[in-house]
This record gives sequence, structure tokens and C-alpha cells, in this order.
Amino acid sequence: MTERNMPKAFDSQSREKEIFHLWEKSGLTNPDNMRKYLEDKNYDVKSTYTITLPPPNANGDLHLGHVCGYSFHDVIGRYKRMTGHPVLLLPGKDHAGIQTESVFSKKLEEEGLSKTDLGRDKFYKEAYKFCMDNMKNARIQEQRIGLSADYSREFFTLDPRLTRIVYETFYRMYMDGMVYRDKRIINQCPHCMTALADVDTEHEERRGIFAYIIYPFEKEVDRKLAKKKFGVEGITVATTRPETMLGDTAVAVNPKDERYKEFIGKNVILPIMDRPIPVIAEESTEMEMGTGAFKITPAHSPIDFEIGKKHKLDVINVINEQGLMSGDIPERFKGLETKECSKALCAELAKLGLLVKIENIKHDVSICERCKTPIEPIISKQWYLNVEPLAKRALEELRSGNVKVMPAGQQKALEHFYENIQPWCISRQLWWGQQIPVWYSGSKKLYDWLQEHPGMTKKDYEKETGEKVRGNGELRLSDTQPVARRGEVWKQETDVFDTWFSSGQWPFSTLGGEDAVDFQKYYPTQMMIHARDILFWWSARMIMLGLYRTGKAPFSTIFLTGMIMSSDGSKMSKSKGNGITPTAIFDKYGADALRLWYYSDALPGSNAPLREEKIKGNRNFINKIWNASRFILMNIDNAELENIGEYRVTETERTKQNREHIEAVKNYLEKYQFNLGAEKIREFFWHTVCDKWIEEIKEEIKDEPNCSTVRLEKLGELLYILKENLKIMHPFIPFVTEAVWQELVELKLAKGILMEQQIQ
Repeated sequence: MTERNMPKAFDSQSREKEIFHLWEKSGLTNPDNMRKYLEDKNYDVKSTYTITLPPPNANGDLHLGHVCGYSFHDVIGRYKRMTGHPVLLLPGKDHAGIQTESVFSKKLEEEGLSKTDLGRDKFYKEAYKFCMDNMKNARIQEQRIGLSADYSREFFTLDPRLTRIVYETFYRMYMDGMVYRDKRIINQCPHCMTALADVDTEHEERRGIFAYIIYPFEKEVDRKLAKKKFGVEGITVATTRPETMLGDTAVAVNPKDERYKEFIGKNVILPIMDRPIPVIAEESTEMEMGTGAFKITPAHSPIDFEIGKKHKLDVINVINEQGLMSGDIPERFKGLETKECSKALCAELAKLGLLVKIENIKHDVSICERCKTPIEPIISKQWYLNVEPLAKRALEELRSGNVKVMPAGQQKALEHFYENIQPWCISRQLWWGQQIPVWYSGSKKLYDWLQEHPGMTKKDYEKETGEKVRGNGELRLSDTQPVARRGEVWKQETDVFDTWFSSGQWPFSTLGGEDAVDFQKYYPTQMMIHARDILFWWSARMIMLGLYRTGKAPFSTIFLTGMIMSSDGSKMSKSKGNGITPTAIFDKYGADALRLWYYSDALPGSNAPLREEKIKGNRNFINKIWNASRFILMNIDNAELENIGEYRVTETERTKQNREHIEAVKNYLEKYQFNLGAEKIREFFWHTVCDKWIEEIKEEIKDEPNCSTVRLEKLGELLYILKENLKIMHPFIPFVTEAVWQELVELKLAKGILMEQQIQ
């Protein structure tokens, strides 16, 4: 064997950074440069291939789900690049409104400050700087997994260039009558003091109660009948939230429920409030749950809100944004926290003989993802977007096959979402984010009041509120303050856009919008890959907004990944102490081993428990590639290097099988069957190339002198097989394959970098 300066094992920790720098230096992650390279080499230049990458939150480090998700982006990006496509993997970072405001506010608290101490402008600037600093850490972790993105095009969602496009969309939608202010039910976090999207909430099992309360009938004849049938003079309802009864406007029963049929249309008296409310027939009520009779509070339950609309019930808000009791209720309850009010109400109901019993239960409670405070569904005046026409158009794209979702079952789920879509609340009560570009003459309160009281004037407003008005209550769309008339004051909208409104425009905003050069070259993109749990929040919105702004769906394929779970199948979390950082895995096993595990275990849309033993096994395979390559190179004598480097391999049974193997892997990649492709490269290289062919060729050249025809043929064939396997393995495991390729380059047995080579 010939002495070579090639280490005995592949040291991922020392080599990965060096190899990534090599790719970065090449500039070929820039699709413009890749196109020129292909043209200069006289390769067939195919269509551009673009993926706008999901931007991770800029407020902290990446988790395993992020980096492994980027493995999927990178495997398809590298494969397309190596098959003649100028590839753009466009990276970015998300400002993550509620999450970042929460994280940064906690940081300020640790420093003895609050956001009000800083004021809105300074808070925004400091939070921006905080995100810029954290973005560097996230970028390093993306690069550690081998993500071959074009960082010269990296964007932050609050970049002024993107904000300009987001504002343009809002202006158009307002002029098209799609954007409006309305009172609807929202998820309110009393601690963060903002509306939340469902995706910003979690469900947690907590202790609670089931209170059985009698609602007496208004008329004596009904009370007597109820006494005869039920033993009490009213209908008994069961509720987990007694405090919301102050805002009840009906009791609902199933029209098929024989117990209550004759009471439908009658009135009961709402206890404590002494207000008559109707008994209504509602098919959606479950006869077997509780007593089969349900209190309806349209202002404080999303389900009740829809029932209220259907039956034209009053909407009475009795809980405010701080989670305190308020509104038209007895003074003794005002200002109480909801739990305190619940206890006080139950005590009064017991004295009145209207509390049948209380059961202690455990039930799922919606809580804020960031601060874990229970969510209060409340009626609130917010900015809304009528997405029904957008959803209808998006649905057509899905059903025509222009957009496909993998796995296929999730396509049905997305269609169902579009079919049942509700108006989208696009405003958030935060300081961090894109401030909605609206100004009010006088005040927002005046504008809203005039909208709610058609025909009335600002003088009527002054009379009712006692507030002096300095404006006419009109609204102006602008990102700068309008010029005021004498005595007029313009007040800026304090709300910011829901993060999903800006990130929903990601595929076209990051390409500069419809008139930009990059947009013309790279839109529509080809693929979107992200976690299954944000399908309705992100891809659904990107399709709708992309169609609205550009007339084209932003991508043709959505590939959904699952979550990475802890080894016991539970969700990783800091509180449980079962989280594992990407850095820990990188340092222990290397990026290639982690990538290969994820391709094998993470089927589309399915969660994957972390299996360190499998990652360890993959590290052994990485070393097998290195050692096999080292063995081949050590067996080539220095005197044979030039001849073998120029040797043209003829068709043999081995090269034929090798070509068939490469075609099979290419087919898996074209179909996004990454798990089958990963298993195939591992099985073939280990058991066919290493265990069989290397051993066969060792025997075939055993007694041959250096530079003999047999040696040149057999070693040339083996080198060819190695190089072709390095190419097809590179999209999956880029670091070790590039490291081996550079060893070949050093011996003048290969040229350039592996990332630029073409898979034929």
C-alpha cells in the first residue's frame, strides 16, 4: 500500500466548518453563478429551482426540528443543482411577533427594565438589534447542518424592502373591500395583552370544575312542568366556566332531545342577572354531555359565537382584555379575576338554591404558548381580512392539481380548511412587528364609534363620551403621518400585523415583488417544505396571498415534515428537561449522521422519536465511506495516478449495476422518497461496493505488478464507481463525500468541488 497523508478516520468536528467554507467560497449557492458555471462547462442548463426556506424565529437558537427540516431542503437543492438546475435556496429569519416581544421583554425584566421604560421606538430598535445578534447564531446552526442556501439573499421579515410589499398588499386589499374593522371573538392573552392565532396557543390539562346550575323558567306554567319532569323549576345546565354566565343570551338544547322538546321557544331567567333568555333548538348540541342543556355565551366561546350568529342572539362582553370581569354586570363582580368571580357566583347560587352540585374535574385548557396564561375568548374590535374569495381560488388550485400536498391525506385537510374558512384577524396588540399603516383623524376610538353608529356625528360622540374631538373620525392609509388641518390631530394605529400576514407573502416579497428581476427569474417557486403543524397558518396563507398578488400559486408542491420527539415519544421541552440541542448532536456524531437518520426515520408528515443509536450507526457508515475511500486511494501507487486519472472505464457488469443503482436513487429523489433513497445509498455502498466489489477487486489485482493493465483497469473501474457513488450520496451526506472528493482532487483524480459535479 502507498503512504498517503489521509487520516484514519473522518473528523467531522474539524472538517465540517472547513468544507462549508469551501462551498461558500465557490459562490455556487447563488443560482446566477451556478447558471454561468453550467454554461461555461457546456452542460445542459435546465429550469431554475427555487425554495424559499421557512424562516426560523430570530429570537433564539434553532432546535432539532429546524435543522433537520433544512436537511430536506438541502437534499433536494443539492440534487437539483447536480442535475443541471440553477438552484436558489432562499434563507431568512422571522421577527415572530408575540414570541419575540415576550422573550425580549423577559430579557429587559432581568435587567430591571420594562418595555414602557424604553418607550415604543426604543423598544423596537433594541428588539431589532437583539434579533440581528441572534440571527448570527441561527445562521451558524443552519450552516452546520450543511444548508447550501444563498446567504447573499438572506432576509429578515422586518426588512424595510419586505415591509413595503406587505403594506402594498394591505392597501390593495383595503381598496378591494377585503380588509375591515369588526367585532368578533378572538383568543386574548390577558398577560401578553394581545390577540393570538390558534397556532400561538397550546392545550394543557388543568384542574377545573363542572358546575350544575338551575336556570328557572320565566312563566309559572313552565316552572310547574319542569318541576314535574326534572324535580326543579327550570333547566339545569352544566358549565366549566360559571363566571361567563353573566353574559349568557340563551340556553341551547338538541331539537331531538325528548326531555326538552316542549320547552324550546320558552324563556328562562338568567340567575343573578334576572334577565329572560330563550331556550333555543341547536342541532350541534350533544344530548349525552352534561345535562344536554348548554348555556350560550356568544362573547366568550368561539362555538357559542357561531351559534349566536345563527340564532341572532345578543353578544354581551363581560370579560376585558386583562382577563377581569367588566361590562354591564353587578358592581360587586367588576374587576374580579375570572376564577374569583366563579367562586363568588357559585356561593351566591348556592344561597339561592340554584347550584345543584360542583364536580372537580381535569380538562384541557387553551393557554398562551409563551407565558402559559389561560386564554380568554373575548369579543374585540380588530382588523379582519375576508379570505373567503381567496380561499375559493386556492381551493381551485388544489383540486386542479396545480398544488399538491405530501402526504396526500393532508391535502384533504387543507381543502377542508379552505371550505370552512373564517375571517382572519390580522391585527395584534404588540409593539414588535410591522405597524399597520393606518392613521385616524381624531382617534381610533372616534372612528370605531362612528362606524358602529351610522348616521351619528362627532358631536353625538362628544356628548356620549364627554371627550373633546380633534378630527372628523376619518381613516387614512399611509405609512407616514398625514398633514393635519387646523385643530386636527392624526393618531397612528397602534396595532401591528399578525406575523402570518407578512410571512404569508414570503415567496414573492423575498424576490422583490412583481417588478423585480429576481421575481421574474425565480417565481413561482417549486417547493415548500415545513412542519405539518403550520400547514393552515403558513402554506394556506402563502397560497392565498400569492394568488392575490401575483395571479400564480407560489409553489406547486408542499412537503410536510413531522416533529422530532424525545426517545420516549413525548414532546421535547425545556421544562421536562428532555430537549437535545442540535449542537450536542453535531459535536457527538456529525451533521451527516444526523441527516441520514432524519431521512430514514422522518416520513412525510410523521413525528420521529430521536434515536441516538441509529445516529451512532450512521456515524459508523460515514466512517465506512471514509475508510473504504482511503483503502482505494492507498492501493493506487504514485506511478499509477496519472494513468488511472485519465482512464476511461468501459462497460462492465459492476458499472452497469452501479448505473442502475444511481438511477434508482435519482428516481427516489424525484419522487421525494428521501427515506428510500437514504436506505438505498447506505445498503448499496456498504454491502455491494465495500463488502463485495472492493473484496473482488482485491483478489483480481492481488498478484499483479504496479502499472499493469489489469491493475489500471480494475482500480480505474473501482475509482469510477467510488466517484459516481460520492456524487449520488452527496445530496444526503454532503460533508464526508466532499471531504473524500477533495482527497481525490489533491491526487489529481478529480477536479473542483463535489457540489458542482453533475450526476449523469
